[in-house]
Amino acid sequence: MGFSLPERRDWLKFAIDFCRQHAIACLFPFILVGLLALTKHFPLPGIARYDLLFLLCVLVQILMVLSKIETWKDAAVVAVFHLLGLGLEVYKVSHGSWSYPEKSVLVVAGAPLYSGFMHGSVASFMCLAWKRLSLRASNWPSRAVTLPTAALVYAQFFYPVWGDWARLLMVVAVCWLFRRSLVHFTCAGGRWHIPMSIAFLLIGFMIWVAENLATYFGAWVYPYQRDGWVMVHESKVLSWTLLMMVSLVIVAEYKRRLGLLRSEDWPIMQSPAREYSL
Repeated sequence: MGFSLPERRDWLKFAIDFCRQHAIACLFPFILVGLLALTKHFPLPGIARYDLLFLLCVLVQILMVLSKIETWKDAAVVAVFHLLGLGLEVYKVSHGSWSYPEKSVLVVAGAPLYSGFMHGSVASFMCLAWKRLSLRASNWPSRAVTLPTAALVYAQFFYPVWGDWARLLMVVAVCWLFRRSLVHFTCAGGRWHIPMSIAFLLIGFMIWVAENLATYFGAWVYPYQRDGWVMVHESKVLSWTLLMMVSLVIVAEYKRRLGLLRSEDWPIMQSPAREYSL
């Protein structure tokens, strides 16, 4: 019930197509990391690096829409995540959780405007993966549960008293909430599914890997990286896993309010054999 994956002889075909589809869905994050590397080693005179990154990210977003890789509705989702992410960045920078050491003009309370695109790029990935893999869910919990839970998870990032132990407990609680939920996807000519909680954890881990690349190229600096780059603490996987849960709930609710979801797409522990379009 939890996993539906191809037989061993088909694994290579499955793995190649799975990685290909996700690589295309990760276009914005890949471009962002590439821009971080280029602007670090090849600065443009006359403009601060962080300001240049913001303008380039806006340009990338426009080009993705004009080339029909994304729609304007996808861009609106990215914008929502940009604003939510920027709010979190402002709070975290003001409390010394991390910093942006380079000077810039396009900045809000110490957080450069481009920083919101690091959160927006995750939304871009979700929107593209949704379409390319034909993502569906079964046994999706009720909105009466998911919305307050997502709000609580997001709010806890604004309270420094919450340590790693508390976030670990929250990850366990989120996994329990989605314990019966499955995410269905199309890959290598077949239809497969895995537990939703496993998807949260896997994506959280991959974002942590991307975070290591980003900090290596100076996207931001944690206090323990001021004397030289070191790997981001493994506990951040917990944070990213929680943010993935919040992100999925926000995107699903956004689509529902746009009329892209039907009321019956929000079951309360219905049959796992039936799929629901998120």
